[in-house]
Amino acid sequence: MQKKFLATAAALAVSASALLAAVPASAASNITGKGSSFANNAIQYCASHYNPSNDDTVAYTSTGSGTGRTEFTNGTVNFAVSDGTYTAGASGTPSGRYVNVPLFGGPVVFAYNQTKTFKVGKAKHKMPAGLKLNADLISKIFKGTITKWNDAAIKALNKGKVLPNHVIDVYYRTSGSGTTANLTTYLAQTLGSGWLTNNKDLAASAGGTLAPGALAKSTSSVIADLVESDLYGFGYFDLSDAAANKVNKAALKNGKGQYVAPSVAAAQKFLNAQTAIHDSSNTLAGDATDGTLSIDFTKQVSGAYQLSIVTYGIGHRGGGAANDLSVRGFFTNVVSTCLPKYGPTHGYVPLSGSLKAEALTQIAAIG
Repeated sequence: MQKKFLATAAALAVSASALLAAVPASAASNITGKGSSFANNAIQYCASHYNPSNDDTVAYTSTGSGTGRTEFTNGTVNFAVSDGTYTAGASGTPSGRYVNVPLFGGPVVFAYNQTKTFKVGKAKHKMPAGLKLNADLISKIFKGTITKWNDAAIKALNKGKVLPNHVIDVYYRTSGSGTTANLTTYLAQTLGSGWLTNNKDLAASAGGTLAPGALAKSTSSVIADLVESDLYGFGYFDLSDAAANKVNKAALKNGKGQYVAPSVAAAQKFLNAQTAIHDSSNTLAGDATDGTLSIDFTKQVSGAYQLSIVTYGIGHRGGGAANDLSVRGFFTNVVSTCLPKYGPTHGYVPLSGSLKAEALTQIAAIG
């Protein structure tokens, strides 16, 4: 009897195993994305610490916002991350439905060398911390109207600080950068003329001429490394890369006339004062702006850092494909879990209040 029972139990176990094997488990998705180097540190962290119950994995490559949007358009990645959005009606816009999701924000830092020394007479000096800059000075540095660190206009704004009598080595992002698109919009809005707004090509936005010897580089991290190593270097990139490199950060004049250093708190003040666009019609034309932030770089907000921007995730709307649903899950994790934990201590602003609600509404439309 005992042997019969064991044989029967074994047979049942084999049958159960066969039945389980016949029912395929839900396969995990391995989703890929490309885009913003401004957002790279945050997206890489969130991807590497993402541990959903369905075992989805995420691989992200920092290429610059423009390349990310192009790769998404061509269907070679499942999502893009971009500091700028598609322009309505422009060539290269996806033929299908897509969703813009504000994921998080952060300040664009104007940085210069911190560690190396220069001589004035026999005395050695380092570049002074906390230099004050405004839109006019930044414009003139990029255009080459101001060429030296000890230019009278820079010295007038930074009385008592010792600056080298040397040419400023300007570094900027290659064409296609969403960070550059925000920078050119900031300069166009603040100065009123002399720059083309929302232009991803710094030279084109400036009218075709930049400072002599200015060098274009592909990502924020590359520029941060160069500024760290170049005594006379000057460039712009995210606060996260600034914190990871030994660089000085300039204080930027805001709409209230205050000179404010870039920080998560100062950027959050500025971004929380902006307006999100929501197109309830969900028409194809509305996809170009739905979910984006209408940023007024001239807005007067006390204590705010004026050049603060938003990074967007871009995914497919409708269709219900497994990879798109996986993108939805990852974006939800970024907005609701990862960035609130990681962002504040690493140079990024997690979304809150109405902006977070808008982001989650947009995420729900993916897939």
